[in-house]
Amino acid sequence: MTRKILFFLLLTSTSCASIYRFSVDVQEPASVTLPVSAQNVLVLNSTVTPPENYGIDRMLDGHSIPTDYPLSMDSMAWSAIDELSSVLNASHFFKTISIYRQPVRSDTEWLSRADLSPATQSDFYEADNYDALLVIDRLLLSVDEKAKRINTEYLASEPSAYVDLRADGILTCSMYVYGKERPITTFNVTDSVFMKSIVENDSIVLLTKVPEYMLDELSRKMGNHAATYFIPTWKTTERILFTGYRSRMQEAASYASNRQWTNAEAIWSTEMEKATKPFDKAKIAFNLAVANEMQDKIDRALEWAQQAKEYLESIDSKSDSQETELTNQYISALEQRIQHNHLLDLQWGKE
Repeated sequence: MTRKILFFLLLTSTSCASIYRFSVDVQEPASVTLPVSAQNVLVLNSTVTPPENYGIDRMLDGHSIPTDYPLSMDSMAWSAIDELSSVLNASHFFKTISIYRQPVRSDTEWLSRADLSPATQSDFYEADNYDALLVIDRLLLSVDEKAKRINTEYLASEPSAYVDLRADGILTCSMYVYGKERPITTFNVTDSVFMKSIVENDSIVLLTKVPEYMLDELSRKMGNHAATYFIPTWKTTERILFTGYRSRMQEAASYASNRQWTNAEAIWSTEMEKATKPFDKAKIAFNLAVANEMQDKIDRALEWAQQAKEYLESIDSKSDSQETELTNQYISALEQRIQHNHLLDLQWGKE
C-alpha cells in the first residue's frame, strides 16, 4: 500500500459547536532509509546466549528456585527473529525476507556485538543474491519471578499458585547493505512484560512454562518493534473543520463527513468568494486546506493554511485565539507531512 493517508475513522463534535474533530491515519516514513536496491533481505542470528542464570532471579514460597528447572534462553533470539521477519514480510515493503537458521557466532563473548567481516558478508550476499543483511547482534533478558503456592486444603478447587513476574529485555540489531562493509545502522530496542496471576500449582508450569512464555512474548514484542525501524508505518492523528450555523457551511460539513471532499471544497470555495470578514475567511481557508490534504494535495493545503493565518493576523497580529493556535499547529503538521512524503517517496523508490 502506497497511499499516505487513510480517511475518516471517527467524527465527533467538540463542546464548541463550530468545530468538528476527526481522525485520519497518516503514513510516516521508516526510521531508517535503505537503498531502494535493498529488496532481498537475509536475517541472521549473531547472538551469543548468556550464562544459564544471568539476570534470572526466581523465588518459590520465599526460597530460591533450584537449578533443576533451567529456562530455554537460547530459543528466545529465534522468537524475536521470527516475529521481526513476519512483520517485514507482511509489510510488502521488501521483495523477500529470509532467515538463516544457524547461529552465526561460535564464541562465548555474550555481552559484546561483533561486526560481520567482509568475507562473511560476501558469503551471505552470494548465497542467494541477497541485497541486505539484518543481523540480530545481541539479546539480553532478565527475569524477576516470585511464586507462592496457595493453600487450597479447605477449598473445593484445584491446587493453585500466585505468580508475580517481570521480564526485561534489550535487543541490538544492525543492518548491512551490499557494497558497504560497515552496518548503515545499529540500534537497541528495550521493553518489559509483566504478569500477576493465579496459575496451576505444577512445578513445570510455575518454574518453566510461565517464565518461558513471558520471555517468548517479550522477545517477539522487541522483534516487532525492531521491524518498524525499516518499514513505513501508520499513525492516527487528529484534524478539525470549522463549521457554523449557516446552511451552506453545514452542507459542506455533511459532505466532508461522508468523505466527499470535492463537493465540500466546492461549497467552501463559493463561500470564500462571498465572505467579507477576515475571521470568516480564515475559517473557510482552514477548511479548504483540510479538503486539499484529504485529496493528497499537500502543497496546496499548506498554501490555504498559511492564507488562513494571514487572515487571522490581519485582525490582530498578536492574537492568541483558539483559531490562531489551531492554524499554527496545522501548518506545522502539514510542513512535517511534506518532509515525510519526500522520505516516503525515496523509501518506496518513487524518486
